[in-house]
Amino acid sequence: MGAVWQNFKVFVEEEINTITNNYSTPIGKGGFAQVYKGTLDDDNGLIAVKRYTCEDLRKEFMEEVSIHSQMSHKNVVKLIGYCIGESTLTLVTEYISKGSLDDILHHSSFCIPLDIRLGIAIGCAEALNYMHSMHLWSENLVCHGHIKPANILLDGNFTAKVSDFGLSRLLSAGITRYSMSVTGSIDYMDPVYFHEGRLTPKSDVYSFGIVLLELIARKRVRQGDINLIANFSEAFASGNGLRELLDVEIANESSMKILKEVVKLAIECLTLDRHKRPQMNNVAKHLGMLKIALKGRHGNTHDMVHSFSFFRSARYPRILSEISSNVRIFTKDEVNEVTDNFRNLIGGGTSAKFYKGTLEDNTVVVVSRFLDDDSKEAFTNGGIILSQIVHKNIIKLLGYCLEDESLFLVYEYTIKGSLLDILSSQEDLPLDLRMKIAIKTAEALEYLHSSATGIIGHGGVAASSILLDDNFMPKLTDFSRACKLIKKSEITVCSSVIISTFLLEKALNNDPSHYGSVLMNLESDVYKFGAILFALISREKNIDHTDLIVKFTRVYEADNTGRAMFDKDITAEEDITVLEEIGKLALRCTILKVDDMPNRPTMKEVVEQLRMLRRSWKEHVADSAPQETEIEAAAAEPRLPNVMRHLFGYRQITTGDPVYI
Repeated sequence: MGAVWQNFKVFVEEEINTITNNYSTPIGKGGFAQVYKGTLDDDNGLIAVKRYTCEDLRKEFMEEVSIHSQMSHKNVVKLIGYCIGESTLTLVTEYISKGSLDDILHHSSFCIPLDIRLGIAIGCAEALNYMHSMHLWSENLVCHGHIKPANILLDGNFTAKVSDFGLSRLLSAGITRYSMSVTGSIDYMDPVYFHEGRLTPKSDVYSFGIVLLELIARKRVRQGDINLIANFSEAFASGNGLRELLDVEIANESSMKILKEVVKLAIECLTLDRHKRPQMNNVAKHLGMLKIALKGRHGNTHDMVHSFSFFRSARYPRILSEISSNVRIFTKDEVNEVTDNFRNLIGGGTSAKFYKGTLEDNTVVVVSRFLDDDSKEAFTNGGIILSQIVHKNIIKLLGYCLEDESLFLVYEYTIKGSLLDILSSQEDLPLDLRMKIAIKTAEALEYLHSSATGIIGHGGVAASSILLDDNFMPKLTDFSRACKLIKKSEITVCSSVIISTFLLEKALNNDPSHYGSVLMNLESDVYKFGAILFALISREKNIDHTDLIVKFTRVYEADNTGRAMFDKDITAEEDITVLEEIGKLALRCTILKVDDMPNRPTMKEVVEQLRMLRRSWKEHVADSAPQETEIEAAAAEPRLPNVMRHLFGYRQITTGDPVYI
């Protein structure tokens, strides 16, 4: 497979051909590229592949890769990787299910309520505000340069994701850039840019103003005799004919006040004097106020508008100093707004309750509300560690609130609930989905145990802490008991950061108790993951993981097979061999005898073994038993289990064993 560089994968042409099935499913087309739907791996991970149609655009392609790779925001389409082939230039991004805003507005009859339209506008505004503010933490800001409905994609919740950075530019030193050749869609282009070649963030503001008009009119900005900019400007100035320009689906008496404010904001964005156009942060705030007003909860809109709330509390110095700056700080009023005053309870216990909610941009979230003083450490610990992790199989922390003794964490929402919920339900769960859940969960734990995170032991692996999205993709959650060995402050910041055996020994000497806690969590993660494997192949309900391990161990000791424990729904004859191998792997994960501990695999070894088992199973060679993959060197060099083996495997460790992050 292709190499991985700076968290983005470099694909080769053969991989792109396989991913797209030789470009068999086109889903979009632009001036310089065609977009295709594809599948990234055996787990049916859908992706989009943008293929440049002109080979002489390599410079432009590399600039797009450079710009897109610098962005990480929930309202920006995620870049996965790219390919520079002999005859092709391709970008690989996440797949966004509902297509573009242009498709929804102009090529469908789908009902779109006003609050959803405002959420779409807020999401796009937040993405642009993020791009226009990047110079605050990096050398440059980004001007998108091609904002239009076709470049605003929508996920299943109608959350906006800005895409297509082919015409985007990095701006610095006065944040103006001149171009000799003006390119883009002229209907959405800033006239200043068109006539003078002068590109600034205010060029995006102008284009966004047109998007606002199309959202509320559900008509193209120019189509036949229609000119939305001129028509809305004239109607707003005269006070007559405005309602006739609006989409009849949303133009009712109760919403006209809000719609007039949207029109006013759009016209401000569209003024020809670019100095009078608003900043995107103010646009996002204004739209947030309008969405709150639409719901009829006016309150103190100054506190409730969407913005990064800079509340600080001296009672929580650790979380304020260590939590990632990319995580939003909510006010209590904002949390009330997101959860509709905690109306939708979806789970919880005595220490915390979980509520479903919706952010201003239509993103569906879960709000965890901590209930007692004993949960403060779990809130602090879990919030800090989770905020510093980015992995597709680990739940994403979006924000937190510390106001007025209230403790809240805000996460992404997963529609299927927990693995425990699924195992206890009647939902069909074929073997390939169970293997997918196992492998992806193992990959998340392997990542946590690596030096890329500073070596994190989760400590709470369970069927209830593995959440599943609508594609049964697992997301590891509940980091309340997690321990991190190496803090960011202890690692030298340079181009190639190293966690060496020296640094690990230093951690042991400085804080033996903490070192021991991390080690215990690493071992616990492997042990409890073994229980997850047993649960997946047995679908045993209402049973403690320890009891499940005991039952499987006794069955294997008595019969040398786990067949009596396997779920009858997945025991086709051709599947028995792979189930046996998964069971044996789970047994090795749950070894408890001290003398046999070196035979317990690391999560890296577990991932490799599971991938090999799935590959063999899918190639229909289950009739020949798969090769064992655990490393046998431990028998010759017995060693006590320690952090080193989780990083390097079972062998002699020397000071020449660096780990790069």
